[in-house]
Amino acid sequence: MNISEGLIIAAQIAGGFILLFFGGDWLVDGGVALARRYRISALVIGMTIVAFGTSAPELLVSTTSSIKGSSGIAMGNVLGSNIANIGLILGLTALIYPIMTQGRKVAGNGLFMVAVSIVLLLFSLHNGLSRAEGIILFSVIVLFTLYSIAKGRTANSENSSDAEVKVKQMSAAVALLLVLLSCFMLAFGADLLVDGATSLASALGVNDKIIGLTVVAFGTSLPELAASVAAAIKKEMDISIGNIIGSNIFNILCVLGISALIKPIDFSFSQYNRDFIVMILFSVALVILSQPWKQEGRLGRTAGFLLFAAYVVYVWFLF
Repeated sequence: MNISEGLIIAAQIAGGFILLFFGGDWLVDGGVALARRYRISALVIGMTIVAFGTSAPELLVSTTSSIKGSSGIAMGNVLGSNIANIGLILGLTALIYPIMTQGRKVAGNGLFMVAVSIVLLLFSLHNGLSRAEGIILFSVIVLFTLYSIAKGRTANSENSSDAEVKVKQMSAAVALLLVLLSCFMLAFGADLLVDGATSLASALGVNDKIIGLTVVAFGTSLPELAASVAAAIKKEMDISIGNIIGSNIFNILCVLGISALIKPIDFSFSQYNRDFIVMILFSVALVILSQPWKQEGRLGRTAGFLLFAAYVVYVWFLF
């Protein structure tokens, strides 16, 4: 690796981190502004607008894979991302900044995440997803989004927060534009960072398998990490955890739904059976750790460490 190549790689990695930092920060600001203006709960905003925005890389990777006929990549991308979102992203976020949650509400949406994960497993038993199953999955995400927004309307605006001071004067048009811009920044920033890190790893002699399991898998989940950490720091805890739950639901229902609509997904279920089980177990763990028996739950550093440690063990066994 010569000096010019090194400078290009350094610029890609630095540029990716900068885009992710500001993209995550602005996505939370735009999402909070929309929540305040339309009196929609922050949890719902986190599970819809923020979650959909941060799942853009997964949607791009999976749909492109379907078009190119690499259906297995589409399925593996979703399973790996959903596991990483809970174990790696939420685990790291809780380690950095403990997350206070609406225990019962989070658990309710978490149970829906578990349910759609089980449905995906059942659909996949015949070694694929048909177009009919893709239509079913996509229809459910449309209904779920409409239901969540309708139910999430609040009679009064939520308590003020640090983020609200910045966004209280923001118009709906500006907030929506900020959300769209930040989604683009997150997707492009993650892609830029993955390219740079992949080039660096290759130059250092790391093999493609390890790059795929670490750099690329982590890269597609970077937007979730950026948004969740930014939300936690701004004390918008519902957006932080709602982003993860919403992203996982979106990945299954929308990403795989659209991918199957483009082209039926064919893969060997036996190659992914362990990953299906791990994804479901992580989803169940999130529901339990959110303390559904309490009105106000807490995902503290101990829970974050357990999730992160479990993810490290999962990746270890992949080798």
